[in-house]
Amino acid sequence: MPTLREIQLFELQMLKDVVKVCDDNNITYIISSGTLLGAVRHGGFIPWDDDIDIDMPLSDYKKFLKIAQRELGEKYFVQNYKTDKNYSEMWTQIRANGTTSMPVKDYKYKIHFGMCMDIFPLVGVSNDPKKRNKQKKALALNRMLLHDTYAKALDEPISSKLKLIYAIPRGIRRLICRINEHNIMLDPNKFEDCCEIWYSMDSVPAQSTSLFHTFSQVKFEDAYFNTYGDYKAYLSNMYGDYMTPPPKNERGGHADTLGDIIFDLNKDYSEYQKELSKS
Repeated sequence: MPTLREIQLFELQMLKDVVKVCDDNNITYIISSGTLLGAVRHGGFIPWDDDIDIDMPLSDYKKFLKIAQRELGEKYFVQNYKTDKNYSEMWTQIRANGTTSMPVKDYKYKIHFGMCMDIFPLVGVSNDPKKRNKQKKALALNRMLLHDTYAKALDEPISSKLKLIYAIPRGIRRLICRINEHNIMLDPNKFEDCCEIWYSMDSVPAQSTSLFHTFSQVKFEDAYFNTYGDYKAYLSNMYGDYMTPPPKNERGGHADTLGDIIFDLNKDYSEYQKELSKS
């Protein structure tokens, strides 16, 4: 089991590899969320966490996905519901091949469980309440359509309504998701607000598109990375008094929300899935 610091340094290299692809191909990326918070408050990772998050404006996100697997090569797997048939999220993760980052309770869930970092597409949120509500409903539908394999793997209760929906062939459900994406993933520069496709549009505060007007760099560990020009406004909107760390009893990483996690920087997740299935 690697130490937290070893995990952090491994993910730092993942970030550098992804950023190189972005820089080489003129793709805008923005370190965000806990990664940006750690950079500003701690000069690097939040000491008790191992999170790497980056945002990309929608057009850059689409461009990145077209070239990422080729550019990153065999070292990594670009994971989303279009590349990993059982994946159930609405964003992309970069996974390191030959490694493991897997919640023990999820071992029956047959997706790539390598060490990972998150890439979130920044999308426009309509100022029209009716259109915004339509976006929310389309997003909620997509998440429901994608949730089947996870629910079955974890033996979650499935309602009669969901059983009927999951009886629809997976290929058709994925097609519906793509159509919905076309309707809800809009250029943020066309609206006053933008947000991340992330659980739901109410989970993360919408950010003003003025954040896209300027960019700056911030030091994270031993290198500088791109972020929002007015990153203080972004962090204040996300976290409030972001420079004050939470009380010690509220500090925690992924294991605190996902349960026991197997981390291994040298052993493939599939080996752990086999071992847990036998036991």
